[in-house]
Amino acid sequence: MKVSVEKLPTSEAVLDVELSWDELEKASDKAYRKLVQKVDVQGFRRGKAPRSLLERKLGKEYIYQEGLDELITETYRNAIKEHELNPITKPELDAPVFEMCQPYHFSVKVPIITPVELGDYRSLHFEREEAEVTSEEVERELESMRDRQATWHEVERPAEYDDRVTVDLELTVEEKNVSDLKDNPFELTRERHGLFSGMDEHIVGMKAGESKEFTTVLPEDYSNEKLAGKEAHYKVTLYKVEVKELPELDDALASKVSDGQYDNLEDLRKAISDSILESKQRRIRDELREKVVNAVIEQSKITLHPLLVKEEAEEMLHQLSHVLEQQRMSLDQYLLMMKKTREEYLKDIEPDAKKRVERELVLDQVANQEQVTVLPEEVEAFFRAYEQAGQPIQRTEAQIRAIVINYRREKTITRLVELTTDPDPTEEAAEEETSMENAEAAALAGETVNVEDTVSTETETVNAEDTVNTETEDVRSQTDEVEVRGTNDTAVDVVE
Repeated sequence: MKVSVEKLPTSEAVLDVELSWDELEKASDKAYRKLVQKVDVQGFRRGKAPRSLLERKLGKEYIYQEGLDELITETYRNAIKEHELNPITKPELDAPVFEMCQPYHFSVKVPIITPVELGDYRSLHFEREEAEVTSEEVERELESMRDRQATWHEVERPAEYDDRVTVDLELTVEEKNVSDLKDNPFELTRERHGLFSGMDEHIVGMKAGESKEFTTVLPEDYSNEKLAGKEAHYKVTLYKVEVKELPELDDALASKVSDGQYDNLEDLRKAISDSILESKQRRIRDELREKVVNAVIEQSKITLHPLLVKEEAEEMLHQLSHVLEQQRMSLDQYLLMMKKTREEYLKDIEPDAKKRVERELVLDQVANQEQVTVLPEEVEAFFRAYEQAGQPIQRTEAQIRAIVINYRREKTITRLVELTTDPDPTEEAAEEETSMENAEAAALAGETVNVEDTVSTETETVNAEDTVNTETEDVRSQTDEVEVRGTNDTAVDVVE
């Protein structure tokens, strides 16, 4: 048997195999011994019939073909193992009809994962950014807490900026109804962008019981080209003007906003400062991890078979469908709103799919090179943590495999950060925690971590449809209307 393997630049491998007639004879003998145990031949117990009678019953060529098929499969498996090939999908077999007493040649072509050629990532170096918290940041957060405790009181005077007004509001553009809000409360602000830009200044000065019509011009850079730069006609009836009353910034407020956890303002300030610091440190860690990984990817030589990217795009679409199900929307409905076919959407996300595949392959190659492993007790820690939280996870083979794969990649990122930055002992525990959390989230979601952000951003627009009355084709105006629309029983923040 002669077997040659050629790895093509297209991330494919071609196996050429030449078999002698003696090898086919041996393969047919093996096939006979298997078939005779399965096929009944009259006058003989199963397994005892001579080959000549089995050939008469099944056909001589049939037995040889069975042996050849088994030999092809065995040869392919051995070649894959010997040459350390990683097939992406089933191979394409070119196997002509064999001729009796003649040698045989066949070839197999299969898409494979081409190993990444890593650069000298150990030569990379990155500085760790230091996290600092200013008193201004703490005070801003305190003021935000104070603002959320504000109460509203109705006043008998014209509306002013920062007041909350309750109105009926009808907005039309070129006689087309874009928005029709009833008994809707929102705060007046000097800066409002998007669909309702320029509206507030016309409502300032109105009194309860008054109605008013006015016209504004939508911004030229408004995201909906059909509405951008057009005149917007308003009909507004104002029912109520309310003024905000803020509580005193004192120990009582500290106790209230912290549910009694802190008795005085200074303790609350310290807790806020610690929380901001922790948030900044996490952001810095996450940004550093991404910077390191991207640099390693950048210096690596990666060859991808198109099928690998296509399968990843399909997986991303599958993940999106699950998120949409939680939003009570089907994938078909979502694609209809996005005005895209399934094929168009897959084409759009191919660049992101390519980045995901490249990232995974590079991290896996680094993990191999750095001998990064996941211990059984580390996997057990995932399941135990969820059991203790009252949310046990099914210990399926697929779930365990997902946890191992994602945790190994996260540990690899931590290793890369260690190799490319100066030691920071205070960060070690946080790095480990970040790795576990990221791996856990990825494994449970069945996806890499950054996909969720893209999906959630897209579906925020979808959520707007359930809340507002507007044209479904104007996705951007739905979001703007949600910003203006408030609730009747809570303080309404101005969304800028």
